Amino acid sequence: MKIKLIRHGKSACDFSKRLTSQNYREWVRKYGEEGICDLAPADVQLALSESTLVLTSDLKRAIDSAKTADTIQSDPLYRELDLPHFHVNFLKLTPRIWTVLYRSLWLIGFSKQAETRKQAKKRAAVAAEQLENHAITYGTVALVGHGFFNRYLGRSLKKRGWEMDGNKGSANWTIHTYDKKR
Repeated sequence: MKIKLIRHGKSACDFSKRLTSQNYREWVRKYGEEGICDLAPADVQLALSESTLVLTSDLKRAIDSAKTADTIQSDPLYRELDLPHFHVNFLKLTPRIWTVLYRSLWLIGFSKQAETRKQAKKRAAVAAEQLENHAITYGTVALVGHGFFNRYLGRSLKKRGWEMDGNKGSANWTIHTYDKKR
């Protein structure tokens, strides 16, 4: 059995403009609605074509990233981990810097207006069980998801006895393959 966790393609959102925290909140909403601006590389297309079942989160960038698959099933269970939000209107930062700042705050326990780390781990455990059940049924399953959630999901799979074939990083289009003997 194999489970392939694939990070979505590059978002079509503009990452260059400096924003207030309030503007960043609106940017995050648009980021969830935007598609991607690049094409799946050959290794991702192959991974999708080799998978009997292809799943995605319900966010457009994940769905668009799986377009080369024959059929896909989308589920909000596989969404990216939410970011907290704090109003800091005297700063203007790029979306990448806001994301690093808010993710760092989230990692140390600040989860205002977002799921907590404990909730995220529980969701990842539920998702890992679901993926494992799909792998038992279908053999090879691919999930086109998101960077942080895929990490949490990978940890949950390892706890369930799955082994990852090398660490490929976290860039867009990264594939992490997990194997488990029946």
